Amino acid sequence: MNKEQIPFILIDENSDVPIYRQIYDSIRQLILHGKLQPKTQLPATRLLAKQLNVARMTIINAYEQLFAEGYLESKTGSGTFVAARLPEDFLNAEKPQKKQTETTNRTFKLSNFGDYLAHNGERILRPYNTQNILPFRHGIPAIDEFPFEIWSKILQKQLKSANSKIFSYGDIQGFPPLREAIANHLYQSRGVFCTAEQIIITNGTQQTLDLIGSVFLSKNDEICLEDPTYFGARDVFSAIGAKLIPVSVDKEGFELEEAKTKSRNPRLIYVTPSHQYPLGMTMSLARRMNLLEWARETESFIIEDDYDSEYRYAARPLASLQGLDRHGSVIYIGTFSKTVFPALRLGFLVAPKDLVEVFKTAKALRDWHSPQIDQAVLAEFISDGHFTKHLRKMRGIYQKRQQVLVEEAQKHLKGMLEILPATSGMHLIGWLPEGVDDWQIFQAARKENLQLTPISASCLEQKLRGGFFIGYTAFNEIQIKEGIKKLREILLANLS
Repeated sequence: MNKEQIPFILIDENSDVPIYRQIYDSIRQLILHGKLQPKTQLPATRLLAKQLNVARMTIINAYEQLFAEGYLESKTGSGTFVAARLPEDFLNAEKPQKKQTETTNRTFKLSNFGDYLAHNGERILRPYNTQNILPFRHGIPAIDEFPFEIWSKILQKQLKSANSKIFSYGDIQGFPPLREAIANHLYQSRGVFCTAEQIIITNGTQQTLDLIGSVFLSKNDEICLEDPTYFGARDVFSAIGAKLIPVSVDKEGFELEEAKTKSRNPRLIYVTPSHQYPLGMTMSLARRMNLLEWARETESFIIEDDYDSEYRYAARPLASLQGLDRHGSVIYIGTFSKTVFPALRLGFLVAPKDLVEVFKTAKALRDWHSPQIDQAVLAEFISDGHFTKHLRKMRGIYQKRQQVLVEEAQKHLKGMLEILPATSGMHLIGWLPEGVDDWQIFQAARKENLQLTPISASCLEQKLRGGFFIGYTAFNEIQIKEGIKKLREILLANLS
C-alpha cells in the first residue's frame, strides 16, 4: 500500500462518538482485520487530515491513542508505522474462528435457572425476536398517533433544567413525582387505593413479574395461573423453578373451585381479572370477592395484572381487585408499553405496605433504578393531563379499528375464521373451524408477512379450539382491510 493512502475511513458527523474516536476505531479495526499489516507506514497526520477533511489535531489525537495502546510505533525520521507486534499478540489472543471451534463441544454445568433457559430458549425468545409491526401483531399501540411533539417539549424542558437529581443516581423505588402521578391516576381510573410509597417503578411487566417471582417463589413452590395465560408470566415462573398449577377460565374468569381442588396452599395466584389474557372475559364481582377470601385463608398473594384495562369501549370496568382487598393480599401491576409506547420500558407494581421494603431491595439488586430522565418526562406528561387526553383519543381510534376488523372478517372470512367484537382490549380472538391446527396456519401466515399468535401458545393444559390473537390497534383501516384479504387467501389455501 502506498504510504500516502489508507483504506477508506467513514466519518459520521451526526454521531455522538467524537470524530477522533471514529478514526481511531477505524484504523484499529483495519489493523486487527489485516487490512493494515505490521510495519505498514501510515500517512503523516497533516496528509491524512487533508484526505479526511478534518483538523490535524483530530488525527494527532487518534494516532496518540493508538500509540498509547501499542498499535502504532514511530521511527525517527521515517514516520508512523503499524507495530511489528500487536497488543493482541502479547495477550496471546486467538482468532474467533479457533476459539469458537474449541468451545463447540465444551461441557459445563448451569444453575437450574440457566438449564431451563438453555432447554427452552427457542420457545421463550420467539415472541421477542420479532421487531417488525406486521398485521395482526397484538399488544402494540398506534405509535404514529402518540403526541411526540408534546413529549419532546417536556424532554427538552427537563434537559435544559439540568437538574442534578435527575442526572444522578435516583430513588430505587422510582422518581417520586412519577409515583405520585401514578397513585393519583390509579385511584381515579381503577379504584386502586395506594400511596406513592407503595409503588415500585420497574422496566416493564417482565421485570415486575421477575421481581415478584424471585421474592416469593423457591423451587417447586406452587403458583396458580389462568389457563390459557400470558406466556411471559408462564416462562418467568417456570424459569424460577416454581410448580405451575393451570386453572381453567369460564365466562366469569378464573375457575376458583377448580383451583381449590388443585392447590391447597399456593404461594401466588396470577390473574388478569379486568380483561382475561388472552380470551377477554371479565372476572365477575362475586368471583373476585371469593378469590380474595381464598387468598386470605391460604395466606397467598394475588398478582393482579391490569395490562390493558385503560382501553374499555363500553361501560366502566369493575373495580380493581386491589381496591376490593382489605387484607393486603393483592400485588397490582401495570405497564406503560401499551398506553404510551413500548420503547419506554416503564412499568410499576403496587405492593402491600409490609412488602415495600423487600421489593425495593430486590429492585436495587437488579438495576438500582429505572432511567431517571424517562421517569421525569412521564411524570410531567401524566400530571399535565396529556396522558388522560391521549387515552381518551386512543379509545375512539381503537374502537373504530376494531369495528373495521370485525366487518371485514364477516365479509371475507365467514366459515374460516370467527372474529367477534369485544368491549375492551387491544386484540380480538379469531376462532378456526374445529379440528384445524392453529400452528399450521401460523406458519403459513408468517411466510406471507402476517403475524398471528396461536391461542395454543398460551395454553398450559387446556386443549382449546384453534385460534389466534388478532391485534388491530397498531393498524389503520387500509392495513386492516389488506391484511384480511391476505389472510383470506392463506385460509383458503390451507383449509381446503
